[in-house]
Order: sequence, then structure tokens, then C-alpha cells
Amino acid sequence: MNTIDKKDKRRTQVLSHIVKLYVSQASPVSSKSISISMGDSVSSATVRNVMAELEELGFIEQPHTSAGRIPTDLGYRYYVDNIIDKLMMEKSEMERLSRVYKKRTSSINDIIEKTSSLISETLHNAGIVMCPSIEDMHLSHLELIKIKDETVLAVLVTMTNIVKNYIVILEKDVKETDLARTANFLNSELRNSTISSVYDRIKIFENENVDGELAGVISLANRIIGEIADKDVDYDVRWEGLNYFMEEPEFDDAGITKRMFEVFSDKRILAGLMKKDLVDNGLKIYIGRENEPDALRGCSFITSGYGANGKTVGRIGVLGPMRMDYNVALSTLGCLSNLISKKIEEFYE
Repeated sequence: MNTIDKKDKRRTQVLSHIVKLYVSQASPVSSKSISISMGDSVSSATVRNVMAELEELGFIEQPHTSAGRIPTDLGYRYYVDNIIDKLMMEKSEMERLSRVYKKRTSSINDIIEKTSSLISETLHNAGIVMCPSIEDMHLSHLELIKIKDETVLAVLVTMTNIVKNYIVILEKDVKETDLARTANFLNSELRNSTISSVYDRIKIFENENVDGELAGVISLANRIIGEIADKDVDYDVRWEGLNYFMEEPEFDDAGITKRMFEVFSDKRILAGLMKKDLVDNGLKIYIGRENEPDALRGCSFITSGYGANGKTVGRIGVLGPMRMDYNVALSTLGCLSNLISKKIEEFYE
């Protein structure tokens, strides 16, 4: 892969100024503007020569016949990995974000909605939050309602006041009395357990070779909890701020706009983007061609994990044009990850 010799400070400086100027002005950057930005310590002629070298390396390109240049996705990647300033956030901004989370919230859903709004409003791009999987939440109450024959509605309420509905198709017709016994069993025996631990504990009951009515209850409980876990595998994703995103000049094209709306209308795509890094609590940055699907090839996507009790349970992210302020985006997501983790842990106490 093309790179810049770390000893070549001039190329690095010029590329850094190109990125910063393009982020701020959204128009191709000229050698004269770079020279001015560098305090006239380097002449425009020298800058032009360096720009030619950077273009040959693939770090910048000329979008049209003007004299200006813009960074390529390779240029942005080099900037993020090697040049970006030490991540710092203004104390006043940290305090502003922190005050939002100090306000009383009644559920994790409120925190998720609040976080997606904060990301989009602060960064003026699309803010995306992947909710914790139901497998990581503690069970408060489960209600089983027979709809028809073997079709059952499972209404699950977690200890963090999240309510989720699941349609469960059983292998055979089941009596309402059996559903009631199963719900009572789960609510009395397994309350305040995670869904994944519930599933494991039911397996223990099965291995104890119980018989009679309890055996039927355990078998039915096993099937229902298994169905809930399987159906929740794609996770829930919330997003806000597509309007900010689409105001950027890079997305003036109607075809691009259409493809972006298609991505945001399919939560499975967004969930897949967030879920692939779920085990990693750190920041992840995808720039340009590093993104999938193709509709996001002109974008940058940054995510960061958040957790509870030492485990990563979800991710937050920002999606916008490659011409985004990476310093601000990375420091903001890092700050919000810590804040949302602390707030969610309060619900697990």
C-alpha cells in the first residue's frame, strides 16, 4: 500500500492541511490556501509540487478541472491512522453531554433514543445506536397469550422496563392452561435472570429427568425461550439525523440519496454494520471503500462499544461523508460511550 515516509514531514503537513481545509470549506483545496494555512512558511510553488507527489501516491485527487484537490479515502485513512491530533474534547462540551445523562430516565429505551439524538445533533450526521440484545437483559415478567392453535404471543418485560413482543410458532396446539403454567414457572423460578441464563437453567431442569406436569411445562418453556432468543438475534437499531446527512454537498445526487434511504430503511443492514464489531469495545473507523454495502462507499462510519458489568452489550456510531471532522467525531463517540455505559449500569444494579 502507498504510504508516506514518516521522515517526510512536509508531505504529512500538506496532507493534514488539505484534510482540515476540505472538512471546513467543502470545496477543493488550492495550493495558495494551503500556503496561507501554513503561515506562508512554504511557497505555493512548493506546495503544488508536494500535492503532485501526494496525488501520485493516491492520497489526494482532482475532482474536476479546477486547480484544487480533495482527499481520497486512502488519504483520509492515512490522516486518521498517522496524523490526527490527540483526541481532546472541550471541558464545556463534556459537561454538556454529561448533564443530559444525569437527567432521570425511566428505561434503556429512553437512553438509546437520547444517545442517537445527541450523536446526530452534535456531529450533524446520522447517529446510530444498537440496543443491547435481549439475551443480555434480565427478565422481569413474561406473559404468554394464545392467538390461534399453535401460535403464541410472548410479551417480555425486562428489569430495565423494555417491552418486546414475539410471535412463537409451536409444533402443536397448546392449551391456555399450559401456557399459564409455563408463564408462572418462568416468572416465579427464573425472575431477574438473563434470557441466555434462563435457557441454560431450563436445560438443567430437563436433565434432572422430571416427569408429569412439570416435564410438560419445562419442555414448553424451553421451546418458547429458544424461539425468543433466535428471533432477537438481529438486534434492535435506532437512528436519527438522516436529514443532516443528506444536506451535505457530497450527496446532492438523487441516485445516491435513494440508495442511502434504502440502507436506512432496512434495519438488518444497520444491525449488521454494528454487530460485526460487537465483541470489541473500542473505536472502529471505516472509510470509503472499506464500507459495505456499496451505497456507503462514499461515506465514513465510526462506531464505539458500550457495556455493562464488564461486557460490551451494544455499539453507538456516526455515519456521514468522508469529509467529516474525525477529531470531533472520535472524541464525541468516546465520551458518549462512557456516559451511556455508566447510565445503563444503573439499570443493572
